[in-house]
Amino acid sequence: MPKLYIDEFVGITNRFETLPLAFALRKTYGHEIILDWHELDSFSVDDTRQGKVRLLARLGALRVRNCDRALFDALGGRKIILRSLDGPSEILDPIYLESARKIHLAPHLAASIRLSFAPYADRPVVGVHVRHGDYQMAREDRYEIAGVEWPAIPVWWYEKTMATIAARQPDVCFLLSSTGDPDSYPTLRRNFDVFTLDAASPYAYKGADHTSRVNPVADLFALACTPVMLATPVSGYSHWAANVLGAPTTCIVPIPGATPDNPRCGRVELYGRRLPVWHKAGREGAGASPLGAELGGIDFGRGAQLDWL
Repeated sequence: MPKLYIDEFVGITNRFETLPLAFALRKTYGHEIILDWHELDSFSVDDTRQGKVRLLARLGALRVRNCDRALFDALGGRKIILRSLDGPSEILDPIYLESARKIHLAPHLAASIRLSFAPYADRPVVGVHVRHGDYQMAREDRYEIAGVEWPAIPVWWYEKTMATIAARQPDVCFLLSSTGDPDSYPTLRRNFDVFTLDAASPYAYKGADHTSRVNPVADLFALACTPVMLATPVSGYSHWAANVLGAPTTCIVPIPGATPDNPRCGRVELYGRRLPVWHKAGREGAGASPLGAELGGIDFGRGAQLDWL
């Protein structure tokens, strides 16, 4: 049986994005899938096993970084170290959501999510994903994507958009998911009913830019329970929470050129589409349907969806 390894070459949701291709190769050629991931104490993946990508595993292995159909057709019998976030659409699109359903959150973390949402069981909830750290702002006073590979959203945009939502839905609460420490956003906590997941992260191996106080796997699954999310364009974390795990989530994103006086928003719904589609929408700034100043057309009265955990 040929072996296929996936190591920690990127963050957790980007590694999730390699799984559909891995499962397609397993189905076609019989590869054994071996995951060298720290976070496997927080979740499991069907039809895989945990292992290490040491020197012996690397010897003779083909490193697959960009897999088109011609390369896919040539991988039978090859030992592979898989680092491709994309692959042949005709193969991957039909199995994308099926592959994601093979990922199972650890029971103790699922229990933690339910416990964190319990005080808000009878209230509408909106997810808020703040991705800073390794993401950078082109300008503090204006949301721009030009010239920035991984564009961050200024905090004022979240604050302005949350205020609009709270004006429309006064009983709303917000689940805050972020890199770093979620307590480092005092204006969001001071002005709105905000809560965070009570599940400490045991992971620090990725460095300061990627470290979070909250367990990033549990936080991702919690964010996927929210029916509406203030999402970070381009971020695979927002993508997996909104478009892959759980039920479909309506994303609200800033439109390039948004300012504190005109915090323009757009609506994005790409449930079941793969990461390259989300990347394209975020990097071109054209994947969102513009929303009016009152965010009309979005139902903010929905509660968290926990039954899929």
